Amino acid sequence: MPVIIFLVTVIFSLFALSNPLSAVPVMATLTEGYSESERRNVIRKAISVQVGMFIGFMFLGEYIFTGLGINIADFEIAGGALLFKVAFDMLQGRLSNTKITPVEQAEYSEREAVGIVPLGVPFLAGPGSVTTAIIYFNSKSNGLMDRLSVIAAVFVIALLSFIILRYSTVIIDRMGKSGSLIISRIMGLLIAAIGVSFIVTGITSVVTKMGF
Repeated sequence: MPVIIFLVTVIFSLFALSNPLSAVPVMATLTEGYSESERRNVIRKAISVQVGMFIGFMFLGEYIFTGLGINIADFEIAGGALLFKVAFDMLQGRLSNTKITPVEQAEYSEREAVGIVPLGVPFLAGPGSVTTAIIYFNSKSNGLMDRLSVIAAVFVIALLSFIILRYSTVIIDRMGKSGSLIISRIMGLLIAAIGVSFIVTGITSVVTKMGF
């Protein structure tokens, strides 16, 4: 796959899974009454956590696989199944509980700490998006340029997330609740397709390895 096409694919996949638009109403609610400087600090922390989670797990993923005896193909199948769960919840108009539970949302109410949890993790860097980044980065078919493309994609997603959160109040006024649901369901359908792709690739690798 040409590098540019691969880069665009990774950016689109990570954006759909990170779905910073889903964090907009949460950002608006949790930072209500905050000063402008406090809101900026919350956003900075959220983006820092997002990038740290992606990069950290991308580079540690291979060692985790080796330590646990996990093959990348197994991870692709499991990751695809997880993406299906996330996609199904999004298509139903629900916030996936792989991202955050109501109990967690109630617990993390400290002012700037909300940038770390729940905005940074699990909204911007949830299990689905982190799993996808690990799979793209550690795929044995990817060369150096592909890996650099995944790293570049992470920073593009971070920039887009920053812009969306920075103008969250404007976005929520323009988009409204119905607009947010429509976007979420479209993203859910696309994420389901990504999940199918991962599962098919994983199963193909396993079958090939077994000599069928």
